[in-house]
Amino acid sequence: MLAPQPLYHIIYHSLAAGEGISPENLMHLLRQARAYNQDHRLTGLLLYAADTHEFVQVIEGPRDEVQYLYAKILHDPRHKHSFTLHEGLATGRMFPDWRMGFAPAATQDLRATTGYFPLVEQPDYARPPGLAVHAPEQLRRFLSDFATPLASDE
Repeated sequence: MLAPQPLYHIIYHSLAAGEGISPENLMHLLRQARAYNQDHRLTGLLLYAADTHEFVQVIEGPRDEVQYLYAKILHDPRHKHSFTLHEGLATGRMFPDWRMGFAPAATQDLRATTGYFPLVEQPDYARPPGLAVHAPEQLRRFLSDFATPLASDE
């Protein structure tokens, strides 16, 4: 029998490819994610700003499952310019009851997660210097604001 894996999480930012993702395709993506996540003991939250096509997502669960899913996301043609805001061991789940919660987000709110680094305007779209050092607590505070009835897992 395999030993249980430690709880792990990844928080990342990316842009939707092309002209963004339609509401219908977003709902389809969420249905797929929720089914997959249930089967793989994953939970999390997806935020999407439709005006700038920006995603911020939290994925949490067993380390191997989280890392495998994130590797798939990095190669998913629906995403571009993905970068990790934070990853590491977690002492508990931020979204334990959500196979994949979702909330639409205003661009200014997403950018507040990083203290507004000009993410989209950067020519090479690299992670802002120093972000990983400052992100965890700031991101957790920001993301916990979405743990309300507005962000649903239905």
